[in-house]
Amino acid sequence: MKILIITDSHGNTNKIYDIISQESPNIIIWTGDHSWDGEECSFAFPDIKFYIVRGNCDIFDRKFNDNEIFDIDGIKIFITHGHLYNVKKEMYTLEAIAEKYDVDAVCFGHTHIPYYEEKNGIKYFNPGALKDNRYGVLLIENKELIFSYKEIK
Repeated sequence: MKILIITDSHGNTNKIYDIISQESPNIIIWTGDHSWDGEECSFAFPDIKFYIVRGNCDIFDRKFNDNEIFDIDGIKIFITHGHLYNVKKEMYTLEAIAEKYDVDAVCFGHTHIPYYEEKNGIKYFNPGALKDNRYGVLLIENKELIFSYKEIK
């Protein structure tokens, strides 16, 4: 299973069409700041499942939630933009929520800085901002989660 992880696109959808075509993901996770960019892409790629949440710049978005939790092949994933959990200053709040919901992984954005950490069996991943030419890929193979950073050259 291949999952594309995108955050903080800020209107830069022209890049994403090439990325989606090149990566050929099964699923796309879009963690906010221009959630409507994710929605626009979902119309262009109707055969790909999209999970989209809104971010702090999505103040007029009433379609998507702030958080989503879903299961993929027995792996429980929590997605959020991160602004509601103060991720620019600390990770404790997000970690407490992740532990409360007993998830396997958390995908977030907001900081525009790539981040990966595993704590108490939970993997935390921020691919960095698409507006800065960064995105991420998650491979799920035999219940193992393999996160990687990607950069548009």
